[in-house]
Amino acid sequence: IMFLNLTSNTQELSKLDEYGETTMAPRISMVDGVAQVQVFGAQKYAVRVQLDPDALAAKNVGLNEVATALNRWNVNVPTGTLFGARSAYNVQVNGQLMNAAAYRPMVVSWRKGAPIRLDEVANVIDSVENNLNASWFYGKDADGRDVAVRSIQLSVFKQPGANTIEVADKIRNLLPVFNAALPPSVSLTIRGDRSTTIRAAFQDVQYTMLLTLVLVIGVIFVFLRNASATLIPALALPFSILGTFAVMAMLHYTLDNMSMMALI
Repeated sequence: IMFLNLTSNTQELSKLDEYGETTMAPRISMVDGVAQVQVFGAQKYAVRVQLDPDALAAKNVGLNEVATALNRWNVNVPTGTLFGARSAYNVQVNGQLMNAAAYRPMVVSWRKGAPIRLDEVANVIDSVENNLNASWFYGKDADGRDVAVRSIQLSVFKQPGANTIEVADKIRNLLPVFNAALPPSVSLTIRGDRSTTIRAAFQDVQYTMLLTLVLVIGVIFVFLRNASATLIPALALPFSILGTFAVMAMLHYTLDNMSMMALI
């Protein structure tokens, strides 16, 4: 029912993805009536190790040694507990490596007493988990020209039976909160909102109902030429519609395009 786009000319896509997936998506999922929030063009941060076969062969290092070293150096596990008189504390050694610069000097093997480091046999770069996944946001620049910008897109799905307009309004109420937490270089825009067309359809239906009511009463008056006789259908028609609305409210029915067409 709604598409939200995160774009920036300066921020990395991995930063946008982190904000969209860890902050926006969970918060939107908590909105009453929202079933799921999917992220298109996801760019989760990851360190990419591009091994050089020639360097591995020259230093006599196998792929299994590199894989074992990566698992051994990048750990984050509890190591024990300190018990005090009134409190107990968990002891945890944080050996997790957070970026490519931290991975490059790690020792993957030893040859003749000398360490062989990862950057000697591989190109280690800051990247994303899937660099073949992408999403573009198409818009216009200041000069009115069409431009395409890489973006992180959040697609919001509603629960069956939920009111699209109510859910969309609740999500729109969250946008100022999201914008306040975003850096100035990041832009949050709504690419599509199904409630817009539904609102327009309801406005058109309301206009049609009013016009129909006036025309029916006008035709009756032209043929009968009697104000008192015309007053009866003039009161009966709107009261029949109000009565229908009252019964629908009692039965907890909601208005949709089909019910509005039936009323017309």
